[in-house]
Amino acid sequence: MDIGIRTPPAAGQMGFAAFAEWAAGVGFGAIDVGKLDAENKKILDDNGLKVGTVDLPQPWNALLDADEAKQAAGLDTMRRELEAAAALGAKVMFAVLLPPDQTQSRAKSFDILKGTLPRLTAIMESLDLHLALEGWPGGGPHYPALGCTPETLRAIFAAAPSANLGICFDPSHVVRLGIDYKRFLAEFGPRIKHCHGKDTEFNEEERYLCGNLDSSFGGKYVCGDRAWRYTIPGEGVVCWQHVMNRLSDLKYGGIMSVELEDHHYWQSIELQQLGMTRALAHLKQYAGRV
Repeated sequence: MDIGIRTPPAAGQMGFAAFAEWAAGVGFGAIDVGKLDAENKKILDDNGLKVGTVDLPQPWNALLDADEAKQAAGLDTMRRELEAAAALGAKVMFAVLLPPDQTQSRAKSFDILKGTLPRLTAIMESLDLHLALEGWPGGGPHYPALGCTPETLRAIFAAAPSANLGICFDPSHVVRLGIDYKRFLAEFGPRIKHCHGKDTEFNEEERYLCGNLDSSFGGKYVCGDRAWRYTIPGEGVVCWQHVMNRLSDLKYGGIMSVELEDHHYWQSIELQQLGMTRALAHLKQYAGRV
């Protein structure tokens, strides 16, 4: 298995060429990019790096927009840009299913998605592209994203059963939501198109105070709240030996991308680099079988 990186803030601060050179130098094998164009594809090739995921062209929220004209315009834009990405070698696209109106109910969003997602997957099938749905629930207090829980994933795959549609398995979101990540991996393992190397740590005292709700008086962490925070692999509750073993059983042939969203490795380029290299070292311990 190649261990890659989802592009962190450091990439923008350093410049993509310098960041790619650094990533290859420390042992990463791939980088996820927001957009694949000729320039960044050459940078990846020159450094011996694979293309990880490429973000689904915007506007993602057109898929959950009640305005049919906006749905159609959004899908037309996606088609054009997906054709360009596929021509440059993209294989897996990445998206969060969020509505344009964050107060829109998930039930309403799903009613809309039943009509738009099959149209998108048909485009992707024609281009031999795959879509990995991210499990981030969206921001509070509404948490409007679809595809982050077994409830909505089961409904999505029933409505759009394309083999080109799947998930980005990121155990940090599953753990944060109180879902058994091992059971989740067992159920949705065959649908994995991409993986994120990210973990979650809980502060039990703050968890007692707040339960599963956001804190009432402000969060404590970047990329977290008072009772929980995202971490690099190895500093949270996920058993990465278990994850890698199950991925091996599934014959997963994709990439595990470190997604750096850790308060303690966030405030400078040097700290971000330290967090990414520590994550790489931890994951490499278990990646040999995959």
